[in-house]
Amino acid sequence: MTDKTIKDLFYGNLSLFDRPMRKSDEYNQSLHDEAEAREALDAVLNDEQKKLLNIYVDKCGTMSCHLEYSAFLVGFKTGTRLLAEALFDRANEM
Repeated sequence: MTDKTIKDLFYGNLSLFDRPMRKSDEYNQSLHDEAEAREALDAVLNDEQKKLLNIYVDKCGTMSCHLEYSAFLVGFKTGTRLLAEALFDRANEM
């Protein structure tokens, strides 16, 4: 067995974002709805309100990144535990 993936991850040679998200009809519809809502807000907000909206959107994006990171950690740790259990059980069988 080789540990190439672990070494690549450690040395920064492995991009965790090399697979783009698949765009479904649901994704495209959500993107369209978001753009329409933003255009509608831009039409009725003054400049100060637009600045406040931009700050809010930026903070929502930051929170989304934190949530995605947390979800990644939970999934990674769960996968690692499953793998460790499978390998440990297999070692005990031998």
